[in-house]
Amino acid sequence: MRRRRGTGLLTLVLLAVALLAAPVPAGAATPDELARVKQRLDALAEERGAPAAVSAWWVDAATSTVVLALNARPRDARGAAWVDDARAVDPAVRVVEGVAAPIPRADPPPYDLVGGDAIRLGGSRCSAGFSARTADGAPRLVTAGHCTQRGGDVGGANGAPLGPVRSSVFDRTGDWGVVDVGPGWRPTPFVAAEASTTRAVTGTATAPVGAPVCRSGSTTGWRCGTVTAVDVTANYAAGPVRGLVLTTACSEGGDSGGPFVAGSSALGVLSGGTGDCTTPGGTSLYQPIDEVLRVEGLTLAAAS
Repeated sequence: MRRRRGTGLLTLVLLAVALLAAPVPAGAATPDELARVKQRLDALAEERGAPAAVSAWWVDAATSTVVLALNARPRDARGAAWVDDARAVDPAVRVVEGVAAPIPRADPPPYDLVGGDAIRLGGSRCSAGFSARTADGAPRLVTAGHCTQRGGDVGGANGAPLGPVRSSVFDRTGDWGVVDVGPGWRPTPFVAAEASTTRAVTGTATAPVGAPVCRSGSTTGWRCGTVTAVDVTANYAAGPVRGLVLTTACSEGGDSGGPFVAGSSALGVLSGGTGDCTTPGGTSLYQPIDEVLRVEGLTLAAAS
């Protein structure tokens, strides 16, 4: 769902270089004639709009043709008609398939913000929890407070800047942090799940004792278990934290802040735990998400 690097411009360059080796046909059009053919294609695009299946067109002096480069996007009836009309403009128009569409380079397209992916704060790694928005629509990321308590800037797993820490709570009242989300990122209602899939969240819920839950984290991935206790006070080395939920889902360092879900419902973000995911018996504690949204005045990013 995310991660991209365009190769369209490189494909166009390589194609142009390859065409230089082609022979010039007998009775070929002159440069002025080719320029007029290209101008007719320009006019056709201005008049009717070139379909997305067309990557580019240019004069190829080496072969005395005007190249009409097409990409692999499907062509509907309108697109096919446009290509046919462009081909009929002049015998000098030569259609070439398989040329990727170029992409503007002003700004990179945004990265998708997905729960469970790694985030980096200073020299530490934690996990993204849930995307949310303020009352005026500003995007935010919810994660663990013990990850954000030193403040500063947060980066994504790919090294791209995500945004600064907006608020952080790691005391007896809870364990959560809120991060501003910059323009290079697109908040989503998704969390990373098993086998490189994602799951959409549609709202929040409260899980009772015995309820099945799953969590996602940047170290151990997708892990599931059941709720064994609610309203737990965890006595961390930094002091007690109240209101957590204890589960049998295992976790390890770096998973902190990652999302807990039940079906399509957001439950909370990982706070801590015991053991690991290598040997049986590992546990996890999560901070309920409803309290975070209420205190911070946020609305969960939910799928419709």
